[in-house]
Amino acid sequence: MAHKLAGKPVEERDIIDIQELVDAYFDNVPDTSDPTQLVSFGTSGHRGTSLKGTFTDLHVAAITQAICDGRTQFGATGPVFVGQDTHALSQPALVTVLEVLAGNGVTAMVDQDMDFVPTPSVSRAIIRYNETHDDKADGIIITPSHNPPDNGGIKYNTIIGGPADTIITKWIEVRANEYLLAYCENDGFKRTSIDNIEPSAQVSYDYKGLYVEELASVINMEAIKAANPRVLVDTLGGSGASYWRSIKERYGLNLDIIHDEYDPTFSFMTYDHDGKVRMDCSSPYAMAAVIECIGDYDLAVGNDPDYDRYGIITKTDGLIPANEVLTIGAKYLFTTRGWKNKGVGKTIVCTTLIDKWAADEAIPVYEVPVGFKYFSELLFNGEIGIGGEESAGASFLKKNGTVWTTDKDGIIMALLGMEILAVMGHSGFKMADEFYERYGNPKFGRIDAACTTLQKQTLKKLDASSITATIVDGDDITSIRTASMYKDMPIDGVRVDTDKGWFVARPSGTEDLYKIYGESYKGDLGLVALLTAGEKIVNDALHVSTSDTDE
Repeated sequence: MAHKLAGKPVEERDIIDIQELVDAYFDNVPDTSDPTQLVSFGTSGHRGTSLKGTFTDLHVAAITQAICDGRTQFGATGPVFVGQDTHALSQPALVTVLEVLAGNGVTAMVDQDMDFVPTPSVSRAIIRYNETHDDKADGIIITPSHNPPDNGGIKYNTIIGGPADTIITKWIEVRANEYLLAYCENDGFKRTSIDNIEPSAQVSYDYKGLYVEELASVINMEAIKAANPRVLVDTLGGSGASYWRSIKERYGLNLDIIHDEYDPTFSFMTYDHDGKVRMDCSSPYAMAAVIECIGDYDLAVGNDPDYDRYGIITKTDGLIPANEVLTIGAKYLFTTRGWKNKGVGKTIVCTTLIDKWAADEAIPVYEVPVGFKYFSELLFNGEIGIGGEESAGASFLKKNGTVWTTDKDGIIMALLGMEILAVMGHSGFKMADEFYERYGNPKFGRIDAACTTLQKQTLKKLDASSITATIVDGDDITSIRTASMYKDMPIDGVRVDTDKGWFVARPSGTEDLYKIYGESYKGDLGLVALLTAGEKIVNDALHVSTSDTDE
C-alpha cells in the first residue's frame, strides 16, 4: 500500500535545513564503534547523511585518500575526473575531494564553468581521455543518486569509465576505515586547504560541450529534429539541467524544460511511494506532477540528480516501467543499428521478456548480479549492445558499435525514447504489446520484509539447499540458485523460478530488511501470491539457517 502522502507535493515541515546539514558535515565525527558510521560501499559507492554521522568530511577525506593510495594499483596514473550532483552535501564534499587530491599531488579535472557534472559525463570523459593518453585517468563522482535531499554519496569509477568492481571497492572501504579508526591519533590525510591549492593542481575541462557534441554518435538526433516531437523535460533539479538546455540549442529540439534551477532542498518534489522525498524519476509517485502535466506533449522525460536514471512518460501509458523500456529499447536498437555479435545485458531482477525475445533472435543474454558495475567491462569491450537494470539505469553503444559510456546514462535513454517516437511514432511504445501477445504479459513488483542483521548476513550467503519448498503458488519450482547465469557470480541472495514466474530475495544494504523482487505471468493477483509465498519460503529458510547458527 502506498503512503497517504505518495504523489502529493512536499510539505514545508519536510524541507531540509541546508545549513544544519552542512554544519553537521564538518562538525560530526563518526563513531567508529558503530558499524553504521564506518565507510561501506554498496552497489554504488558510500552513502549516508551528516545528521547521523554516516556521511561527513572525514568519510569523504578517508575515501579520497584511500583512492589516492590505491589508484596506481587500479591502473590510473593520470588525472582524476571529478563530478558532482545537486544534493546539498555534494558541494562541501567536492571541496573535501579537491583538497585531498591536491594534497596527494593528483590533478583534478574540474568543470570549466564550475557547473555540476552528471555521472554519464564523467564516464564519457574518462573514456574519451584514455583513448588518446598513456597516463590513464579515473574518476570520483559525488552523489547519492536518487536518495533523499539530506543524503550524500561518493563513488569511484575506474580507467574504463564505469563503477569499480567489488574487489576495488572493498580495498577502498578497508583502507578508508583504517584512516577513520586512526583519526584520533593521527588523521593521516594529505590535504591542502582549498584556498591554497595551486592553479596547476586543477585543469578546467569542457565536460558539457564535449558530451553534447558527441551525442550524435550514439543517438539519431537528425531524426528527432526532423520529426519535431514536443517533449517535456523534467530535470528534477539535477546535475544535467544545463545539459538539456545545451542539447535543445545545439540540435534544435522542441523541448520545454522544467525544474532546471538549483534547489538543493528539492522542495518542488512530490512524495515517493513510502512518504519520503526521493528524486526517483522511475517512480510514478515522484513523477506525479510531470505525469499530470503531459497534456499536449508527445512525450515527457526525466532524470534523477546525477542523471544515471531515466523516466519516460507517454500520454496513453503514463510512466513506462523500466523493464518495458529496456525490452523495447533493446529490440529497437538491434533493429536499427545493425549490430553484429553483440549481446544484451540484464541484472538478475530484470524481466524474462528479454530472455524470451533474445532467444528467438539468437542474441546472447548476459545476466549479472544487481549493480551496473557488472556491465562496465561488457560495454567497454562491445560485448553487449545495451545493458540495463529494472531500476531504470542503462547505457548502450554508439551507432557504430563502440563504447559510449560504461556507467548508467539517463540522458541517452531519455533521448532514445525521443528517437523511437521520431522514427516509429507512438506505435514504437506499443512494441511491448507485441511482446505480451507473443510471450505473455508478466507483472513485476517488489516488497520489503523485516529481518535482523544476522538474517541479512545469512541471506547474503544462503545456500540453495536451504530452500526446501518445491512449489510456489501452486507451481513447481524449476530452479533455485544463488549465482548469476553469466560467470556464476554470487547474487547475495537467492533466486527461485517456476514456469509461471520467479522471485529474488536480497538483503538491503542500509536497513534491517530484505527485498523480494518478483515477476508473475499469472496477472496481478498471481504477483501478490508469488511475493507472499516467496516471503514465507525465505523466512522459513532464514529461520532454519539462523537456528543452525545459534546452535
